[in-house]
Amino acid sequence: MVPEEVAWHDARQSRIRRAHPEVRDLFGHDPITQLACLATVGAHFAVAAALRGASVLPWLGATLVIGPTLAHAIGVLIHETSHNLVARSTTANKAWSIFLNLPLGAPAAIDFRAQHLLHHRHLGEGGAEESRDTQSPTVEEDRWVGTSSWRKVLSFTLGRFYWKGRPANAVPFDRYRIINWVTSFGAITAVGVFWGAGPTLYLLCSSLLAFGPHTFGARRLSEHLPVMPGQPTNSYYGPLNWVSFNVGYHVEHHDFPNIPWTRVKKLRRLAPEAYSGLFAFRSWTRLIVDYFLDQRYRVSHYVGLGGEALGEAAVRSGRLEGRPEVFPDFERRPGAVRPESGFFEAESERKSSSRAA
Repeated sequence: MVPEEVAWHDARQSRIRRAHPEVRDLFGHDPITQLACLATVGAHFAVAAALRGASVLPWLGATLVIGPTLAHAIGVLIHETSHNLVARSTTANKAWSIFLNLPLGAPAAIDFRAQHLLHHRHLGEGGAEESRDTQSPTVEEDRWVGTSSWRKVLSFTLGRFYWKGRPANAVPFDRYRIINWVTSFGAITAVGVFWGAGPTLYLLCSSLLAFGPHTFGARRLSEHLPVMPGQPTNSYYGPLNWVSFNVGYHVEHHDFPNIPWTRVKKLRRLAPEAYSGLFAFRSWTRLIVDYFLDQRYRVSHYVGLGGEALGEAAVRSGRLEGRPEVFPDFERRPGAVRPESGFFEAESERKSSSRAA
């Protein structure tokens, strides 16, 4: 059975393809991304090298601003490889992902590829250990964190190293994963040996911040936070897309995962009626501050745990009649965009009719 969240995107894709058959021209990899891969990895290592012998303030500035920007951008490019959008073949894309992983300090590229593709196929299946949305937290994590601000920060930062994943998270130790581990640990070890502690800590802390308690870390929150009833995925249309390879266009990405970052804006321009009526974020910074400090947010919210676990979490976090109330006053908040068109409502009515039938 197809999860409701996946069906929502499938229905949108079918409707867009019927209305705009030329959308097919946007499909396929873009070789220009290979230049972006070389540039971002090179820049990250160059900054690390420049920090040899640096004093505390330059190191801190680079680690808080430059490093997370580059590490997050590299993570987005690894995401592109998981959909075979950097090169033509699967083997080439895996090779590019391993290369991109070099400055991140820990092997993640090959694991991410397998788990992210499951996330697309099983979006919203996060309410039980046997569920296969591998990018959702476990029920155990949600129960431990609750609404505590310090536990949210701790789990959001280090939870990936502690919480046991679901069986679906398991990735076989094939040659690509072995190469990923060897080259990743080899690269960070070489940096430590030849450049010293400062550059090594710069790379490690940048990665931890980029996917943790930082403005860029809020991207994880924004993608599937249930803000609007019936909308399982959200986009972000703020300025940080310029340094994040348009990863904020997340509804668009789940609608058409085979469109690369270089052409995803064209999708929105091609079918504005499909996107202008949806909720979207404008501020990742505002979102992550609210998430940590506002007790209405739970771990389960940022990926939308399904089934009974979501129902229990929803009751505890103040939902009203089963409808998301994370932003009950979203029209007045600077991080929100008010829906404008009827595309979303029409799509919801069509789905409701089909279920009733």
